[in-house]
This record gives sequence, C-alpha cells and structure tokens, in this order.
Amino acid sequence: MLMKLKLDQVLITGLVFGLVACAAPADKPAWQAPGQRHKIAVKETSDRLNLVLGAGDAGLSVRHISTIRRFVKAWRDHGHGPLAISIPAGSNNAQVAVAAAAQTREVIYAEGVAFEQMAGGHYQARGEAAAPIILSFRRYTASAQGCSVASDNIATNFSNSISDDFGCFLAVNTAAMIADPYDLVSPRSLTSSEVDRRLSAYDKYIHGEGTAAERSSDEEGTISDVSE
Repeated sequence: MLMKLKLDQVLITGLVFGLVACAAPADKPAWQAPGQRHKIAVKETSDRLNLVLGAGDAGLSVRHISTIRRFVKAWRDHGHGPLAISIPAGSNNAQVAVAAAAQTREVIYAEGVAFEQMAGGHYQARGEAAAPIILSFRRYTASAQGCSVASDNIATNFSNSISDDFGCFLAVNTAAMIADPYDLVSPRSLTSSEVDRRLSAYDKYIHGEGTAAERSSDEEGTISDVSE
C-alpha cells in the first residue's frame, strides 16, 4: 500500500512538472497578432536645408535655386505647418544673407507657395564667416517597433515557438507605404465628393436611360484588334 502511494505521488509530480514545462512563459504570450507585436509608431521630426553664402557672394547661385525648388517639393509632399526661413544675425555675411533671404522667398513664391505659408526669423551667428540661411519644416515619420537587427534562425527552433520578429516585415513595409504618417495621429478630413456626375447618373436612372458613360470609337476595341 505504501509503495502504491509513493508511485501515485511520483506520477502526480511528474504530471505537474510536465504541464508547467508546456505552459507559455508569463511575460511572453504564446500568440499575438502582427499588429500587436510590432506596432507602428509615429515620430515628429524636421527637414532642414542650409544655404551657405560667403560675404563676397552676390546672392543665390543657380545651384542654390535648384536646391530650394527640390526642398519646396519635399515640403509640399511631406511638410506640416509653415516653411520656415531663418536668417543669421551678427555674422560676417549678415547683409548678404538678408538679400539672399528675400531672393529665397521669391523663389519659393514662384513655386506656388503663398507668403502666408512662410515663416521668418533670425538666429545668433555672431563672428561666423559664412553662416547659412536655414530652411526647415516639420514632418512625421512612421516606423515599426520591436524589430531586431538580426533575424532568428528558425532552423534551430526545436520548440517550434513563434519568432520574436514574426510579422516584423509586414509592419516595416506598411510603415514605408504610408504617404503621410500624420494620418495615424489625426486622420485628415474628407474632401468634397464629385456631385455632378452622381446627379447626372441619377437623373438618367429616373428617366430609364443608361447610366454608363459614352465611349468613343477610339476607346473601343477587341483582342483581335490588338493582335493585328
């Protein structure tokens, strides 16, 4: 009888240890969706362009103007808030910088940016020989969180557990495809819909007419026409 009790205790103890060994660690859930494991974080940052001019320069060069135009395009595509222009104060090229800043505003305005969308200011650059005119704007970037630099070797994953980076590529690619990451912070308002086309189709429907747009002979074709 005593032998049987000891044997039962051994079996129960072994069963408990077996269940504990099969259980997932408390700090590492057995399963999480990729969107939960690697969330996309949005960070505010800024883009900056330095326009360097010497005290003897007459103004902006052709290269300066080309660079400004590319920067304006980047602001239009990714920027939030005004396009800031900062002029050095107290530098050896301060007078040249003031004249070049006015020229910079004209270049930006010619690219379709209203003066109300520009912001101006000064920064201290006392004693500097060629302090730059600084253009800057605020933007947002999106990145996946929790992705390690090195990937796991699944060939040695004998426990068949989920990799820590499972779903990481999905989050990274999704973050890279977001046109404006600020939409994740505050969704933009919807633009007005095209009402004229909808009313035209509805009016034709009421009168029993076809609602499809008419196609010209140039728009019509068959597969046999393509092969000829």
